[in-house]
Amino acid sequence: MFTILSDHIILTGLILLFLLFSIICQIISAVIYQNMINQADNMSSTENKLLKQCKQKYTSHYKLNGKMINTSVFVDKFLQKISVGGIYLFRLSHISGQLMMLSVLITGITICYLLSEGNSLFQIMPYYMISILGLYLYFSTSGILGIQEKKDILKTNLIDYLENHYAPRLEIEKENALEEGIRKREVYAKELLKEEPEKKENHAEELENLLEEFFA
Repeated sequence: MFTILSDHIILTGLILLFLLFSIICQIISAVIYQNMINQADNMSSTENKLLKQCKQKYTSHYKLNGKMINTSVFVDKFLQKISVGGIYLFRLSHISGQLMMLSVLITGITICYLLSEGNSLFQIMPYYMISILGLYLYFSTSGILGIQEKKDILKTNLIDYLENHYAPRLEIEKENALEEGIRKREVYAKELLKEEPEKKENHAEELENLLEEFFA
């Protein structure tokens, strides 16, 4: 019965290939999100490039606006822009679903082709089994990995860190920078006041010298 799979190795290979790629896409997304979740527990010293970019962009937005920003909206936009291999991560889940459906579509086309050649239902049963097991594997993997749940956890962790830890630190740095600027201006003003009498004396000496030369 299973010899029909090897008799049509190209079609069988395409079905299994698209199924494999759909699973890989899910795994890649889950691994990236899980790694970011683990690193988010220690955001202050994280080496994760994506999280470091998140902090840098948040700092830039904060300094540009000069005030607290909508952290939830910022995190949503940041997560939407995460990409791997030039493909946005949120699209990877959609691509995974499309690849799975493409695998099912090729399976259906293969079954129709084999029936048109006169094969019996019993002979093409392996393709039905591949299709059913493929769908089971796809949805089982999706449920086990829990990509959406990981994304929600990551979003919550990022918002918590940025709002409750990072933003107050930026606010303190802003206040310190403002105080430092005021202090420097005060020092500069005092130096100007000290230099002013000296400038007046220099001008008086120059005036006296000019008068002496004029009446000489």
